[in-house]
Amino acid sequence: MNKIIFALLVLSVVQSVFVKRSSDPTKAVFTQLEAMEEHELGKKLLDTIALQLNNRAPLSDIAKMLQQLRENLILNQQEADQKHAQDEVDCETEIYQYNRRIDYASAEITDSTTEISTLTSKVEQLAQDVENKKVQLDILNEQETTLTEQRANDAEDFIKFENETENVIDAIEVIFTKLSSIQPDQEVVQILTQLNQIGASNPILALMQVASTFSKDQLNNVLNKLSEVSSSLEQSLHDARQSEIQAQLDYERLMVEIESQRESLSSAREDSERQLKDNEQALDLQKKRKEDATDELNAASTGKEQKEGECDGWRTQYAVDTEHRQQEISIIRQIEEILATKLKNVKVYLQERSSA
Repeated sequence: MNKIIFALLVLSVVQSVFVKRSSDPTKAVFTQLEAMEEHELGKKLLDTIALQLNNRAPLSDIAKMLQQLRENLILNQQEADQKHAQDEVDCETEIYQYNRRIDYASAEITDSTTEISTLTSKVEQLAQDVENKKVQLDILNEQETTLTEQRANDAEDFIKFENETENVIDAIEVIFTKLSSIQPDQEVVQILTQLNQIGASNPILALMQVASTFSKDQLNNVLNKLSEVSSSLEQSLHDARQSEIQAQLDYERLMVEIESQRESLSSAREDSERQLKDNEQALDLQKKRKEDATDELNAASTGKEQKEGECDGWRTQYAVDTEHRQQEISIIRQIEEILATKLKNVKVYLQERSSA
């Protein structure tokens, strides 16, 4: 029962205070001052003002303090605005430079990529050309070796043919001379005796034995045949010698042609090799150019991204600081206005605040 009575009493007191505060004309000022209490600067200022009022400091000193504080904040804001403007210029300038670097590096990559494609094709063509000329030189060398071997074999065959043919002609000459010495009406014994001295295996002796039985007409016919064979062989030998001479001339001409072709191909191959080396070096330079441009693009892109992040951070901090500073300036102005118009209300509020 006692608890109920106590609760009713408390409620009655609260209601009376609420009614009193609601009808109090200073409520608007108190509400403003209470709102200032929620801000760090507002609370500090009210603490300072309360202390100075307790110390009976002149109101002009308090007003001067507030004015200096407000002007300092305004000056700080102006400096912040100037710094922010300069930061924006710096950001714009540096980002512009980064964009120029990015554009240049991108153009370098595009151009070097095109050059790499062109040079790669040239290098492949020149490498194939060098290989083709090497193959052609190998073919020429093989032809030279084949022709030289063939010429040597043909020359050897000719010498053999020449020696054999000369031996046959000489043999026919001997036979012709011996047969010409036969007289059909003469005794053959003396001639056979002479031939027998040559050797029992001498075919001429056998021929003489047979020819000794020929009539004069038969012998003349044999002699004519031998003369024709000898002439034919001599003509064949003559033709063979002419052919051998022509074959040697043709061989030497072919060797000159092959040497000329070899020199031309060798010179062309050396030229292609020089071009190949030059293009390979140019290709390496373009690859290095692209690699450097890629590194530059990555570096510039990273730098730009970092700078943009840094600039965004500055803008965010500037906005936060500006808002905070404007709030502080607003609080100071409100306090200045209240002190100028409602000093009594402020004193009452501070007294209640200190006794609370």
